[in-house]
Amino acid sequence: MRRLLIASLACAWAASASAEIDYHVKVNSTDHRFEVTMTVPVSAAGTLSVQIPNWAPGAYALRDGGANVHDLSVADASGAALTVAHPASNTWEIATKASGPVILKYWTATRGGGFGGGGRGPVDESYVQLSGPSVYLYVVDRKTEKCKVTFDVPSGWPCLVGLDPTSGQANTYTAPTYDVLADNPMSTGQVNVETYTLRGKTHTIVLEGAGKDLIDKDLILKDCRFVSAAETDFWGGAPYHKYVWHFVVTPHGRGGGGLEHLSSTQITLSSDLTPSMVSLLAHEYFHLWNVKRIRSSVLGPFDYTKLPKTGALWWLEGVTDYYASLLPYRYGNWTRDQFYGEIVQNMRAIQNNPARLTVSANDASLRVGEANGGRGNSNGFQISYYNLGWLVGLCLDTEIRAQTSGKHSLDDVAHALFNECKNDKPGFQEDEIRKLCVKFGGPALGPFYDSVANQPGEKPIAQQLQKMGLKLETHDEAYTESGFNATPSFGGGGIGVGGIRGPASGKLETGDIITSVNGASLDEKDMRAAIGLVQTAITGAKVGTPIELVVKRAGAEVKVTIDPVAATRPVHTVAVDPAATPEQRALGEAWLKTKIPAVQ
Repeated sequence: MRRLLIASLACAWAASASAEIDYHVKVNSTDHRFEVTMTVPVSAAGTLSVQIPNWAPGAYALRDGGANVHDLSVADASGAALTVAHPASNTWEIATKASGPVILKYWTATRGGGFGGGGRGPVDESYVQLSGPSVYLYVVDRKTEKCKVTFDVPSGWPCLVGLDPTSGQANTYTAPTYDVLADNPMSTGQVNVETYTLRGKTHTIVLEGAGKDLIDKDLILKDCRFVSAAETDFWGGAPYHKYVWHFVVTPHGRGGGGLEHLSSTQITLSSDLTPSMVSLLAHEYFHLWNVKRIRSSVLGPFDYTKLPKTGALWWLEGVTDYYASLLPYRYGNWTRDQFYGEIVQNMRAIQNNPARLTVSANDASLRVGEANGGRGNSNGFQISYYNLGWLVGLCLDTEIRAQTSGKHSLDDVAHALFNECKNDKPGFQEDEIRKLCVKFGGPALGPFYDSVANQPGEKPIAQQLQKMGLKLETHDEAYTESGFNATPSFGGGGIGVGGIRGPASGKLETGDIITSVNGASLDEKDMRAAIGLVQTAITGAKVGTPIELVVKRAGAEVKVTIDPVAATRPVHTVAVDPAATPEQRALGEAWLKTKIPAVQ
């Protein structure tokens, strides 16, 4: 009778499992743990290999993912322990004895996971934010199988995630693959929630953190709705069933940063919202198309053991930033002067970095894994592919318009890339952006593309603006030179240095990670707070007042003293060119033509 019962249960389990990998995640807010039970169907005796990612999509920095996995144990359906080997820091090999479910149990920290959002900074017990790559193990060679996850959260806490819910099962969600599961963060806790509906789809705003009650809820709701409406209009629809904005709100400071996901984003921002904050929201939301659907072929399905190599990050991040400036203007949220200010800001960022003369946009992307001592960062190799890509995007957009008398633009390239990649089709090849620029802009776009994207050197911003009926005016400005730039890595990796020059030459080295500035330790600080301290030291530098840094270099801490010097730099403004031809003026007006405000 007992043997018959076991056989019947085994048959029932096999019929219901359907090769679905199941996760149960208990949020233990008291001990600051995610307690994970992972059930994996196995068809025969053998070796089952599981791993945890060493990097997260969108955050191009290697981490020791295994360091966040604790007390892993494995058993079969009867509860008998199975033998587990641990051949690598992020890999476990399990000796299975027969077909049936294999049950893994382990826990990870709710803070300090290092893969975006809630994985940084001091513990705030009012909320928990789960980042998938730092929590979920995957079965090697089985990442394409369907997954199910159930969240067990403290009583009264909501469960907010972009995954599709399972009918009739509380806080249970499904994902078609591990990649989709891992790319959907979850928020819970004492959070503030706002919602809006657009094009028949629900959008949820989650406000968590110490500043959640200080932020202007009406303004953040208005800005999120504007961005959603403008960009779904630009693309012609939304590629998701529902969307979640996960906001960790700090009570002080300015600025913010984020990490994009398939149907959500994790953003850390200050409660002091500024007009420029719309650009941050627009950047992360634009990634729904450009990165998550329009992607280089190596950016999904993912190899989580090593960083991907693609020369297209300047397009995926920098051109996203370009549209995150252009669309708020185009749809009536920004003034023209605000957009002009973005041109100048990106020019200044590049001109402050001598690597612009030796590193192309393609190389800044392709070689990002060489940064930070070979562990990578989320900014670029020696120079930011955000700023560089922004300027390359402007150059390509204006050149396509000039070559075709306004018949085509960079919009056509972006939409063509989306049509090639949407609906889970393979990502584009490395030369595809160039091919499409030539397709829409004509043969002259080939060598032009090479000059601005594939070759280092100054970008022809003044010449391109002139073709749009504008002129770049320049005058010198006195300032204090600190000799280095701060290079944040929002996916983890600390505050690096870049653009080393003048007073920092011979003192700082590429790959240095700043751990202290002017006696203030950056340890345990949120990335936004850390970058704020370094930027304040740079922008507030004074001649005669040293900047005292402690940097991590080759595993050791090194004290560095920078003595700022007086210097001058060019300051740019963009204005209408009175000498422009009617044709140039027409091209410029078409480029910066405003649409009616996005449908609300």
